[in-house]
Order: sequence, then C-alpha cells, then structure tokens
Amino acid sequence: MIDGFSKEKSDFLNKKDKSKKGSMDKGVIPLIKEINSKNNYYTTSSCAGRIVLLEMNSRKKNECSWIFKKHDKVSFDEIFYSLKNKKFRFPIWFKQQPLILHVACRDLESAKRFLETARKIFRRAGIIAITERKVTIEVIGSGHLETIVAEKNFICDKIFLKVLVKYANRNFEENRKKIGKFARSISSL
Repeated sequence: MIDGFSKEKSDFLNKKDKSKKGSMDKGVIPLIKEINSKNNYYTTSSCAGRIVLLEMNSRKKNECSWIFKKHDKVSFDEIFYSLKNKKFRFPIWFKQQPLILHVACRDLESAKRFLETARKIFRRAGIIAITERKVTIEVIGSGHLETIVAEKNFICDKIFLKVLVKYANRNFEENRKKIGKFARSISSL
C-alpha cells in the first residue's frame, strides 16, 4: 500500500507544468532528477537562475512587463538591443537572479538532512512550511544583481551595461557550478 507522502509525490510529479515557461530550466534538470529520485523528497518548483530586463511599474512581478528573459548567460548585444531605440513608461531593471528551489520532504528528519546538505553549498536554505503530510524547504542561491538601466528616454551607457553583463554572467556561472555540486551531494541522502 502506498503511503500519503508517496501518493502526493506521484500525483504532483505527474501534473502538467503550470509555469509561465511551461518547462523546466535545462540548467536545473540534473538536480531535480536527483532530488525526485529519492523516496523522501520531491521538487515543487524551481528556477535555475535567470537574467532579465523588466519594465517595473510596481514591485509585484505580475504587474511588470518582461522585456528580456534568459535562463543562461547573456551577451551584451542581447541586452543592448532589447533596450535600444525604445521608449518605456516605467523604469527598466536589469536583474540577475540565482537558483530558487522548493522541495517537499517526507518529515522533519528528512528535512533536517536535506537542509544540512544544502547549507554546505547555499547560505539561504530553510523550512518555509510544515503540514501534517510534509515539510517544505526553500533554497536560494547567492550572487545576484539588480539595478535600473533605463528610464523613459535614458539608457545607461554601454560601458556600464557591459560591466553589468560581465558580472551577471560571472554570477550565473558560479550559480551553475553550485547547482552541479549540490546535485552530486544530494546523491548521498
């Protein structure tokens, strides 16, 4: 007979992906597969990290316009030509965001083991929910950038934009290495 956690895991993992993108980020697939292969864990949401340009009329994500989004490193040209010769009503933010991962754990003991493993690589990892059926953990990578690059007719200069792209890509690569290291360390759980 299948227990409640295992049934919930099976049901959840067989559901259609409801994210805006409609699929998993390729950079996080090995980690997700490793976690989901374990009896005591399954992923409920994930993002490998991304580099975006957002026209932000509010701090709420659903009230912003996505100008550019990539779940990988970017080139200066990709960013520059997304901004060039355009007028915007609201400020444009350049953001490089790290891994974010939500994992359901069978119980407090398995959550503790998962957190001990995660915290060896990521500083930001903790329990965000406890119910009768599971414990949910959130892991957030480090290394991010967030700054305004354009407003109405003004666009920051090319030198500054090149520096942003350079550091965003450096952070993204570091994030990618940590994801790989984390996937390897999960195998021992």
